[in-house]
Amino acid sequence: MIVGIVKKCGIGALLLLIAACGEVGSVVGDIVGGDIGGSGQCGGGANTGSCLRIESIKPQYDSKDTSNVDVNRAVCNAFEVSQDSTTEPKLEVFKDHSAQISISNRPLSDITESVISDITLNKYSITYSLNRCPGGNNCPGSLPALLVDPGQTIVIRKNEAITVTLPFVPLATKDAYNSLGGPLDDFPSYTATYTLGGTDSFKNPVSVTGSVEFTIGAFDNCSG
Repeated sequence: MIVGIVKKCGIGALLLLIAACGEVGSVVGDIVGGDIGGSGQCGGGANTGSCLRIESIKPQYDSKDTSNVDVNRAVCNAFEVSQDSTTEPKLEVFKDHSAQISISNRPLSDITESVISDITLNKYSITYSLNRCPGGNNCPGSLPALLVDPGQTIVIRKNEAITVTLPFVPLATKDAYNSLGGPLDDFPSYTATYTLGGTDSFKNPVSVTGSVEFTIGAFDNCSG
């Protein structure tokens, strides 16, 4: 076991990504606590020797890559319905917005591969914060956080990377946005921050964080 290692990693940025490595406090629901990552570097635990990094966060909706989060289910043939009451409404797709998250488990710069271990992540949280509110609107300053503990088990072998699919903005969060009076047509910008926690093979606590920006409102998903 390596004690007192110096964490050194670069900043990996994609879609306004923030990774983690160093020291931060606990997060929503105490998913993490102790020696884990600080924003902008790489995460892990003080005794693991691993640089655990979120390499990318790719929001997806209905099998398409998009960071535009739709919170309003439209009637795609609204005009036809208004003209003929016997016409059956065709509703656009409306479901959870998900994200593909790529996570790597590499040795720190001064650590050999043989020293590090596999990482098991089994809980996560997502917090939401406002970036930009178009003028004249009343945008919620934050949205309810999502905490999943325990969640799906994610095993990242040493010196490997994997991609997993997790919720991004679920229906419950969309409903909360609407209940809080969020605008539909001017598309505010928010940041979603993931914190994933678990342990290495020696039961040392580990964690990693990453963030991505998205816009939210009534987007048209009727075509295609």
